[in-house]
Amino acid sequence: MIHADKLMKSQAEQLLDEYKRIRNVDLTLDQFLYVLNLYPSLIVCMCDGVLDKEEWDGVLRLAKGLALEYGDGMDKEGLEQLEQSFRTEFRYLLDNIEKWQKKFLNALKNHIGSNREDKEFILESMYLFANAADGISEVEQETIHMLSERLALDY
Repeated sequence: MIHADKLMKSQAEQLLDEYKRIRNVDLTLDQFLYVLNLYPSLIVCMCDGVLDKEEWDGVLRLAKGLALEYGDGMDKEGLEQLEQSFRTEFRYLLDNIEKWQKKFLNALKNHIGSNREDKEFILESMYLFANAADGISEVEQETIHMLSERLALDY
């Protein structure tokens, strides 16, 4: 019976299950898919080996924006906890790029398929983060190119 259940779940759902087992975090599939779409931007942030202050500020703004988007009907304390939770997961993913990169990119490629809006969002986000500190470096441009090919983004 387990095999049939596994076939019913998307690659992204399976990854969320695995992620939750390791991280003990309470993310909905919707929230996780948003994090998944932003994952290439985190790779771009870390491709030069340094997380610049401007890049981290961008990550903090994302965490705040996500909390506002998903925290509908929450009180101030609930919103702050949700924002902190996103911040913590972004920090964890930034610190553990190698551990999750292959799984996240495989699940992301499978998830976006031919969805033009998601592909544009991912590409725009990568350029936004690459440009956060002193323009786009050569290594950032190469990383965006590699990720765009890997995810079949039409750039």
